[in-house]
Amino acid sequence: MVAARSRARRAVRPIGLAAALAGLTLAAGVGSAPASGVTGGTPADGYAFAAHIQVGDLVRGCSGALIDPEWVATSAACFAGAGGAPTQVTTVTVGRADLRATGGQERRVVDVVLHPDRELALAKLSAPVIDVAPVPIAAVAPAAGESLQVLGYGRTATTWVPGRLHRGDLIVQAVGGTSIDLAPAAGASAGICKGDAGGPALRPRGAGFELVGVHAASGQAGCLAAPAGATATATDTRLDDIAAWVRQTVRGGTFVRLPTSAAVLDTRGSIGGAPGVKAAGTTTSFQVAGVGGVPATGVSAVLVDVTAVTTTAGGYLTVFPEGATRPVALSTLNVTADQILSNSAVVTMPASGKLSVFNSGGGVHIVVDVHGYYTRAGTSGGGYVPVTPTRLVDTRSGLGGGGTTTIPSGGSRTFPFTGGVIPAGASAAFVDLIATGATAQGWIGTFATGGASRSVMDYVPGTTSHGVAVRLGTDGRATFTNNSGSPIHLVMSATGYFTGTPATGAGLRTLAARRVVDTRSNPAPIPANGTVDIATGLPPGATAVVNLIVVDNTAGGYLRAWPVGGTEPTTSWSNYPPLADLARGGLANVPVGTDGKIRVRNVSTGTTNLVVDLQAWYASS
Repeated sequence: MVAARSRARRAVRPIGLAAALAGLTLAAGVGSAPASGVTGGTPADGYAFAAHIQVGDLVRGCSGALIDPEWVATSAACFAGAGGAPTQVTTVTVGRADLRATGGQERRVVDVVLHPDRELALAKLSAPVIDVAPVPIAAVAPAAGESLQVLGYGRTATTWVPGRLHRGDLIVQAVGGTSIDLAPAAGASAGICKGDAGGPALRPRGAGFELVGVHAASGQAGCLAAPAGATATATDTRLDDIAAWVRQTVRGGTFVRLPTSAAVLDTRGSIGGAPGVKAAGTTTSFQVAGVGGVPATGVSAVLVDVTAVTTTAGGYLTVFPEGATRPVALSTLNVTADQILSNSAVVTMPASGKLSVFNSGGGVHIVVDVHGYYTRAGTSGGGYVPVTPTRLVDTRSGLGGGGTTTIPSGGSRTFPFTGGVIPAGASAAFVDLIATGATAQGWIGTFATGGASRSVMDYVPGTTSHGVAVRLGTDGRATFTNNSGSPIHLVMSATGYFTGTPATGAGLRTLAARRVVDTRSNPAPIPANGTVDIATGLPPGATAVVNLIVVDNTAGGYLRAWPVGGTEPTTSWSNYPPLADLARGGLANVPVGTDGKIRVRNVSTGTTNLVVDLQAWYASS
């Protein structure tokens, strides 16, 4: 076993001309499927999940398999045994059997996670692949004598760089604790060559396949320019017994709602270490990891509440990972002069543990609280579960209890959240929170039993709304406080919840935040009661974390959002005021439908432009 692992390392680290092919190359005999290309194999079609990996400018070429919309499994040697962000530009191509043709999808690799004791790397893609079905990982180990289909883009018996996926059949000789020994059937010539490292070994399952292993080592017999003493044996890394590790790695971060939100920046004082009014065009960085209950390490993203305090002119704030290039088109919070207003946002946590906030215009104080954090550890928090948007609280009608009266200045009210679409045991609810009827500025705090009230929304006169995560007590209840000189009504609609255990629900997938639509340039303003379909670039069944921004509206109203192909909800997102405000945004979690699209309706008597920024997403759980 040790010798086989050593051979794998040597085989995938060739020198000279072969360095451009790094990895193994299949040398396979013709099998029953329509394929060719491992040595002795045939060109292979019908394996859209097969991946070609190119490291640098002809530094190394490997094979792999798409196991999740944004993850590829391959050999650790493909990345020279190094995890983290690749030091060289690395491109993955899937859905393209012939690399000289068009079609398929190309993505950059942005992160690499190595298994601690196997020749296995999981490569995270820059964006999910939505038109190729990933191959599932086998739950059962192969058995001696079983025939597996092996794929790879590497060298064949006659060609250095075939530029095409090939396939062959190999027979399982033995199954070890971490590996699978393979060899061609008697009289056959199939094998694995340089360039095939990380390629899949497959077992038929129903109408498709399941992934049994990835290529780790090869004797290279039958491969072009095979070394002296080459043998027809090969070794694959076994996957069935580490499927749980793979799932935990790719599923994303589970959410931990802090008992009391952590204050990480307040420029009115010393919190965050950056006191003073922030001028237009300035960027302020501040520490988040290790502050106020946020762990110092292991955090993939945070859910924050961002507040602009008494701006001297209209503008916007953008929160982004410290050290990253600021996405110039994006905004987290849009405000006008003399407002104190907030919005929630999900922001990826960089290695430094710091975030930055850019102020576009006017002097402003900035306050940032962390409501919760996401961790890949798999030992805490809960996964996200979307629900049919359902109104749970409306103090105007008495829904949720407490009568039909407003919540007075300085008053509070406790509401039940579980027992309907949110089950008992949920750790937090994600709701669209609406403060309406306000005649003065103020803020809403919330807490579960044992916590302390901390702001989840700063509101302005009239109506303010955006998504928030509400920590629930063991009784499924949460208390809300009105901190204002004005009485208000509260309206809350649940769009999802976080489970009470890390093994259930969907994890948060991080990405480089990006703008997915801006109707000011394309296609056109949304008419009264009109809709627009928005391509998110996410797989159907996912949930998009988006900032829905209304711009240049001609009347007050609200938005509805739902998956294309799904049922339109009756509840609202992003209530917006009349044209006095230039722009108003609100965080929302919206399920993704057919072709990766969501549909948004403008419920108003006027027209409006719509800007949608994608911040993160949850895969189907």
